[in-house]
Amino acid sequence: MRPALLLAFALATASGPAAGEHYRLGLAREKAGDLPGAERAYADAVAADPRMAAARDRLGFVKGQQGRTEEALADFRRAAADGPALFDPHYHLGATLWWTKDAAGAVPPLRVAVRLRPRHAESRYYLGLALKDTGDLAGAIAELRRATALEPRLAVAQLRLGVALQEQGDLDGAVAALRAAAAADPALADAQNSLALALTARGDAEEAIAVLQRLIAAHPEHVSARVNLGSALLHKGDLEGAVSLYRALVAAAPESAEAQYNLGLALKQKDDFAGAEAALARAVALGPGQADGWYTLGVVRWQTGRAAEAVQAFRQALAARPDHGEAQYMLGTVLRQQGELDGALAAFKEAVRLRPDSPEAHLSLGQLLERKGDAAGSGAALAEAERLRARLADRQAATFALDAAAKLQAKGDAAGALARLREAVRLDGDNARAHYQLGLALRRQGQAQAARAEFAAAQKLAPWMAPPAAGTR
Repeated sequence: MRPALLLAFALATASGPAAGEHYRLGLAREKAGDLPGAERAYADAVAADPRMAAARDRLGFVKGQQGRTEEALADFRRAAADGPALFDPHYHLGATLWWTKDAAGAVPPLRVAVRLRPRHAESRYYLGLALKDTGDLAGAIAELRRATALEPRLAVAQLRLGVALQEQGDLDGAVAALRAAAAADPALADAQNSLALALTARGDAEEAIAVLQRLIAAHPEHVSARVNLGSALLHKGDLEGAVSLYRALVAAAPESAEAQYNLGLALKQKDDFAGAEAALARAVALGPGQADGWYTLGVVRWQTGRAAEAVQAFRQALAARPDHGEAQYMLGTVLRQQGELDGALAAFKEAVRLRPDSPEAHLSLGQLLERKGDAAGSGAALAEAERLRARLADRQAATFALDAAAKLQAKGDAAGALARLREAVRLDGDNARAHYQLGLALRRQGQAQAARAEFAAAQKLAPWMAPPAAGTR
């Protein structure tokens, strides 16, 4: 018998002989798989003692097992109120509320559950899920980390942690957690699929492709994995491979808007504009709310000299997603070419609002303001465009310096690697990875104080980049 049931059994015995007897009978019937019989016994127990929280919790549990979720929730609520020190009612209430998509309602009972039993990994797992669904990403990651620390083999917790870390921007942490999920449960297809997505985002397309190919070999029906394999092939530059894969997907699922969109995107990159337009038009017909499909269709139409049709597509993209900054920018570009300066000006202003870090949006706005005689507004926009352009160039140069440092380090050229890392930090002081790698290099050189300063700078920019343990290379 589980420890929770042993505790509940002891409490039941203290509730009185009749209630205790019914409760014991319920436990036996539940263990034997007789859920209706267990339900009757637990109902008799709470009839004999209405405040017997342990029996009411099990009554809710067997009702939930039989698909009567609302009745189960009512029993869990009553059990949690009558037994505030009992773990199971709070845990069952919180987990069930999460499953019914009431994440906000799930958080309070799950917080009580983890307070009552701090080392229960599953309750922390569900609390992490509920916090993420309510928008508390940092809190979710903290709880999922605790869950995986308590139970490293809890594959679903590792999976959810990895997905959350990728959403936060910690790609290295995401890859580590998703590797752990895949190792803990090799049959968990979503772990392999999510691992490949994180690897692709991190720039490791080759490994992502290998992971997805193994997954598809084991699960040929996994459509999402096939779509993601196409994306990884595009990242690698294998346009032919991506197109071939997406054509097969479209043939297998002609009503899939996602498959049609991805085929259109791949064909566009091959400069097959006719094929791309056909696929994209099919995608938006299947899914009219697909903002990226309308946007890409607009770009293809613009590139093939059909400005009016492009404008229509960009407006459709913005109707589907008003915060689509790229669509606003392209709308402004095409309207300006058509001589509709007021419409273009409005679109460029909105593009700058939506994409304040875009040099192109500021540049186009500045040029149009100059054309309309607004010298002050034009000067400010053009100056900001130049500042952003220089910043972007520095960031790109910093990325090249980081890659060069890694290659030099692999060759054993520690001094050369250190010099490139210093250059990366100078070029892009907001690059947390550059500070972190410089910290590692400095520590290898025995410069502990300087290394600590770089680790602190990295963690300030990216809180998940905790200083590495002593001995980390």
